[in-house]
Amino acid sequence: MELEHTALSRRHFLGRLVVTGGMAVGASLLAACGQPSPPAAPTSAPAKPTAPVAAPTAAAAPTAAPAAAKPASGLKLTVLTHWGDQDQLTVLTPILQQYEQQTGVTIDHQTVAFDELLKRITTGRLGGPAPDIYHFYNLWMPDFVGSSLLQPPPTDVTADVKKSWSQGSVDGATYKDQIWGYPTEVNNYLLIYNKQLLQEAGVSKPPATLDELKEASIKATKKGADGKISQTGFLFLKGWDSGVVHPFTSLLWSNGGEYAAKDYSQVMFNQQPGLDIVSLETDIIKNGGADLGFQQADFVAGKAAMTIMANWWGAALRKGVPGGIQNVGVAPIPARAGGKSTPLQYNWLWGVDKNSKNSGEAWKFLQWLNSPQGSGSSPMGNYLTTGLNAIPSRTSDQQAHADVLNDAFVKPFVDALPNSRTEPIIPGAQEIKTSLQKQIEAAWFEQKEPKDALDTAAQDANRILKEKAQG
Repeated sequence: MELEHTALSRRHFLGRLVVTGGMAVGASLLAACGQPSPPAAPTSAPAKPTAPVAAPTAAAAPTAAPAAAKPASGLKLTVLTHWGDQDQLTVLTPILQQYEQQTGVTIDHQTVAFDELLKRITTGRLGGPAPDIYHFYNLWMPDFVGSSLLQPPPTDVTADVKKSWSQGSVDGATYKDQIWGYPTEVNNYLLIYNKQLLQEAGVSKPPATLDELKEASIKATKKGADGKISQTGFLFLKGWDSGVVHPFTSLLWSNGGEYAAKDYSQVMFNQQPGLDIVSLETDIIKNGGADLGFQQADFVAGKAAMTIMANWWGAALRKGVPGGIQNVGVAPIPARAGGKSTPLQYNWLWGVDKNSKNSGEAWKFLQWLNSPQGSGSSPMGNYLTTGLNAIPSRTSDQQAHADVLNDAFVKPFVDALPNSRTEPIIPGAQEIKTSLQKQIEAAWFEQKEPKDALDTAAQDANRILKEKAQG
């Protein structure tokens, strides 16, 4: 789910299954770390992604046949999430109760508002015992690891994650060569386009290369009688860190570039491949292929032909796009000629507090929660697709819920996961991301040349990396 400038509840983002004539027409995804409005301070994470799935009307059925409840063991696990909406609890609470009945362990599920989660985790120890288990945005890992907040998982958990999740999700739960927990929901970015608007512009297929992206953007832009742009060919997501940096990074990788060095010693987004991308973006704007006055609501209203966004946006698209969701296409990130399309993805994951006195039982609970049951799905997979409307990152969960994830809008995002790369998990990642956003926007608005903008962001980022390395 990405950060917002205004602190909004995650509930505002969650999708609802659209039903027409009694038939579910698909799952829309909404999730962390991506939100249409501007991002908040580094205390909030990306607006979480969510895939449209069946909205629960009653508590979800247990994942296994009920057994006689075990007597209370006296052991209690405190679990902290931001899943406090009633629709989410309607599905999640029976799952937690099932574990209690099977083991005798008490699960104390504590929730906070989404925009308070990071603060609650980082300050939790100051007011007494911290929760045993956290659910958190993977961009926070460097700070959590640096402050010795997380406990490395047991070897069997690490082996399971490596075996049962795609490489992108494994990387998304890894920092300094250590997996730190179980990946849960996953979100990635692809090219989203209005089929009718491209067709009317004479663009027979979505752009596959960077040159085609520029050409299609210009063709699909329309002006009114007053000479003002009434329809933008491409929608740039200004004012929101993830909306600026995630598409840029996807295009950067698809242009053969790198965001940062593998040893975290320096950023590399200001090298030629990155400069090519920001120059492309500014060329699209200067040549009339985009108007920075347009916003996400304009795409939903049928006034923008293309943008690069995450899967969770499907919920809003289903509600408002003229012609319905069937008028919305999803295509790979445009790449350099002969290059490989490489989308950015980001994850959320479960982790255990390093000081937990119940760490052994905490990992047992998380292993149960994230392991396949009789239906083929893990309890977590059931919750993500039913209560949260998200794409589960475990591959067996994706297979078990193929009926939901094979929706025409959702499926391209799922299919792209094997080729997706995790958002760069580097020290000071959120500060670097915010700085880069501001500099790219300065280039868009012609306040700086692309090279100057990227070099300034790189200087700031390398200063942050150096400070973090020095402790």
